Amino acid sequence: MAGITMAGSGSGLDLETIISTFVTAEKTPKETRLNKKETDLTTELSGIGTLKAGLADFKAITGQLGNLDSFYQSKTNINYQGRNVEQTTAGNGVDSAALPITIKTKGVVPKGAFDVEVKQLAQGARLESDFLPDRETKPGQGMLYFDAGKDTFQVNVNVTDTLQDIQKKINDAPDNYGISANVISSDLGAKIVYTSEKSGKENDLAVFTSDSSLSIISSSMGGHPATDAIITVDGNTITKDTNVFNHAVSGVTITANSLTKLNEPANFSTSTDHAAVQELIYGFVDGYNTLMESINVLTHPETGVLKYDSSARSIKQQLQSITGGVVNDANKKLNTLYGAGISLEEGGLLAVNPFGMHGSKSGTQRLNDAVNNSLDDLGKLFAGNNGIAAQVNRVLANNLGNRGMISQQENMLNDNLRGIGDDRDKLDRHITSFEDTLRKKYTALDNTVSRYNATGDYIRSVLG
Repeated sequence: MAGITMAGSGSGLDLETIISTFVTAEKTPKETRLNKKETDLTTELSGIGTLKAGLADFKAITGQLGNLDSFYQSKTNINYQGRNVEQTTAGNGVDSAALPITIKTKGVVPKGAFDVEVKQLAQGARLESDFLPDRETKPGQGMLYFDAGKDTFQVNVNVTDTLQDIQKKINDAPDNYGISANVISSDLGAKIVYTSEKSGKENDLAVFTSDSSLSIISSSMGGHPATDAIITVDGNTITKDTNVFNHAVSGVTITANSLTKLNEPANFSTSTDHAAVQELIYGFVDGYNTLMESINVLTHPETGVLKYDSSARSIKQQLQSITGGVVNDANKKLNTLYGAGISLEEGGLLAVNPFGMHGSKSGTQRLNDAVNNSLDDLGKLFAGNNGIAAQVNRVLANNLGNRGMISQQENMLNDNLRGIGDDRDKLDRHITSFEDTLRKKYTALDNTVSRYNATGDYIRSVLG
């Protein structure tokens, strides 16, 4: 057995060395193969991890590039009572919620300045009952109906229901479209209050009942009605049932937060941030090149840790096909990266060249022209439904997803690594059995030689 060191004690032969030599000869080549396989798998898994991280970094860039809301970079300035708030499409800047209006832009925003007065805010109705003795009061029984505009629902009130029970039934009603019931207790007693989320005068709340005993918590209630929002833009009155005005100014959403003071309008101005658009595109070029350089290193035919891996090469080919291809949905004058000033260079990298060839415009000039004069078309090239970013994002998503090629590769390599652990356990069991067999054989040999030695000693002693 392993660990026994008595082999050869009877015969005087160095059987321990013989056994150790055979065990080492049996174990070493198998263990060496397992070590090499483990090293190769670990190295490849590390390479896949590097590739995955690079793809994720690039996806973050193309995610912003492919979002129309973030592609058309704009600057917005809001001024009210001497306070200026400047913000960008990306959300940079001071929070403007404390001002009477909030501005959000979408798409190509023309340059302009506008005065906005908030005359009235849209709100839902609020109804309050008269005081009842306390929250445990049982007002009566029957049906309560809640109507606001085209929406309606009803609640069945039992004779045993208290104000608290009725409140819970209203709030828990499965078809409740946005009516909140609350019970307020004070020194004068308890009252039930209904608040509607549906704003706009066309959505005023009406509560009525099928039984006069419930009139105190329905038709006999006071409060205030639902109202519309009213603003003026450069003196033009606009009315809406919510505080969000999507089409008052082209490409701009105005949200009314609070009333403006009399004759003190809030002023906002908009313009396109051309430099930010260019920065976004240069970020795409840099991100693409960083990823490609990483893939080139990983797949180098001699030194690359993924030189035998097809997934990295497949991703590279797909991305090169996209960046060198035509975006069918874009304007024909601006449906390639080259048209936007971006050239495909040696090694598969992208570049915005500052110099033109044979009198043609440089890449920098073409990009400047596209950003300053054809921003809408440039957005279709990069951020359209089938634009460069959308195509790239599909490739990245297919590879980074749980069932993607990269994830499958990771799972396979991890399974193989776990298999090596099993192989090591099998090898240990085999070597233990192999050594045990050797010891049994050499123990028998040791005993035989020992007996022969004893017989020889006896004969020599007899013959004197």
